[in-house]
Amino acid sequence: MKKFFIFGIIAVVIIGAIFYFSSQNNFDLSCVTEEAEQIVRGQSLSGLIEEGQTIKTLKGFYNCNPVRRGDVIVYAYSGQPEPIIKIARGLPGDTFGLAKNKQGGYNIIINNQAVKTSSGQTYELPEGRQAMLELYSSDYQGVIPPNGYLILGNQAAGSLDGTRFGLVGKEGIVGKAIPVK
Repeated sequence: MKKFFIFGIIAVVIIGAIFYFSSQNNFDLSCVTEEAEQIVRGQSLSGLIEEGQTIKTLKGFYNCNPVRRGDVIVYAYSGQPEPIIKIARGLPGDTFGLAKNKQGGYNIIINNQAVKTSSGQTYELPEGRQAMLELYSSDYQGVIPPNGYLILGNQAAGSLDGTRFGLVGKEGIVGKAIPVK
């Protein structure tokens, strides 16, 4: 009898986990205005999406879907002729700031946790690269404002991302990027 009870509990947990995780990937595609494929140039997402890899952009995706932490997004950066591809790391309402690390650089802190790359390494900024984010953190008292997002590459070194231009608004997000296998 005890074995059946334990088996029943395990089955309920597994079914609940399947339902939860499958519901997390349900998206509304009715707002997608166009699907476009493009080849990735640059290495800022290396380890997640490689240079030369093809991605599909679901343009307009975020008109009816929320931006989720970890989403790979396509952003129309005003200084670039083509949109850039980055990872949504900070969302509206998140606390954010910087912490000096032992190497003399800075770690980006979101909701009291150091931001990590897709490989689990701490996203570290060298001295001098923290100035833009310090400004935003100070201006917004350490909370990302409504319609504000922190988008980053998967590599801290040399990436054109929020560490260089600060927080971005949702209106500049073109769509969701999906790697094409």
